[in-house]
Amino acid sequence: MDDESAISCDLLVIGGGMAGMSAAGWAAERGARVIVVEKASALGGSAVLSGGVFWTGSSLDKTLLYGGGDPALARVVFETYPDAVAWLRHRDVQMSPRIDVLHGQGYQIDIHEHIRGCAALVEQHGGFVTLDTETTALLHDDAGAVIGAHTRHADGDVTIRAAATVLATGGYQASPELRARYIHPQAEKMLLRSNPVSNGAGIRLGQQAGGEVAGTNPGFYGHLVSEPRVWDDERLYVALSQYHSDHALLINEAGQRFCDESYGDHANTQETVRQPGARALCFWDSRAHAAYATVPVVSVGVPLDKMQTALDNGGKGIVAETLGEVVAFADAQGFDGTATRATIEGFNQAARHGWERMMSPRTEDFAALDKPPFYALIVHPAITFTFGGLTIDPQARVLRPDGTPVPGLFAAGSDAGGAFGRGYAGGLALAMTFGITAARSAGWA
Repeated sequence: MDDESAISCDLLVIGGGMAGMSAAGWAAERGARVIVVEKASALGGSAVLSGGVFWTGSSLDKTLLYGGGDPALARVVFETYPDAVAWLRHRDVQMSPRIDVLHGQGYQIDIHEHIRGCAALVEQHGGFVTLDTETTALLHDDAGAVIGAHTRHADGDVTIRAAATVLATGGYQASPELRARYIHPQAEKMLLRSNPVSNGAGIRLGQQAGGEVAGTNPGFYGHLVSEPRVWDDERLYVALSQYHSDHALLINEAGQRFCDESYGDHANTQETVRQPGARALCFWDSRAHAAYATVPVVSVGVPLDKMQTALDNGGKGIVAETLGEVVAFADAQGFDGTATRATIEGFNQAARHGWERMMSPRTEDFAALDKPPFYALIVHPAITFTFGGLTIDPQARVLRPDGTPVPGLFAAGSDAGGAFGRGYAGGLALAMTFGITAARSAGWA
């Protein structure tokens, strides 16, 4: 490409989701000329498919415990979160009162208003946002520093020269090949409860620039879902998610429990993809049903009877008055029914007479599941975004395998790996806090 097709900016952001637009808006508000390049035909990525619940752990200890990732990166999420909330309030983005979310606190925000507001800030300060544009390669100087990128649009190719570049394309969850490589071979066929564009492009660009890929972190965020008749409606992502699995038992085809269900449905999802057939039998009783399977996971959610909703949409399940009926159902679905019954009865025995004998042990909720009717539902893992990506430091700089930063290159959101591991402490918070951190490290504090 020649210089006639080149434009310049202070900050180039590749990706227009929560992380990318937060980085772009933050820098633009502080005087940067920003260009955002988005491959899709609309901004927002997976964030606009969420309920807009912006939360994280209510203490650093909880963030570290339940996030399960690199403590230094998790600390960035927790410590930057107050600045992110203050920025949303400063811009009058609509926010709910404080709400309880899992093991943390947060707010429901108008995610569309935040994304639109960031785009407006970019344009107000002399930059622009371009859609339907692919980034084909990063641009380097003779010393190996990243100084922009080559892009391709239907109207032609353009070289963008930038003092700093942020990769924020949203992870690799839309790539069956990368899911199989980095997570588990059975992850190739996981259902996608996310946008179909985030296929690892940012990670590939970063690796080509010399960055290390920490994609071998097997963690991802998702939920167990009932088997869908069709999977073509974004509303099913929440409606069919079995958030209450952390108050249930998960039993594999051999009739055995295989994880600490109480750690969280998002972690249960990661464990289930590694089980035979990448599925499990989720079992709970009437007490758990009334307390958890008919109550939204956040106070701003819509109440649904999760079993009835699953059955109405093609799920395989049973509401049974006796364990014998559960055994027959399990056998018919390819599970070992006899072993399943022994597992349920063994759990209940330990719950009543010796929690310390539970195998697998549980972190929370030791109550027996013995009050009919009983509920048994076949569940499958579905992925929203990945935890593995480019290795970064707490300044969001992309690192080489030797630990040195690639000059001029930053990563945020799911293009950056390591902040969360087995667990989860808020996806929107992860994206926005590292978007802000990347903009600050690029010089726009």
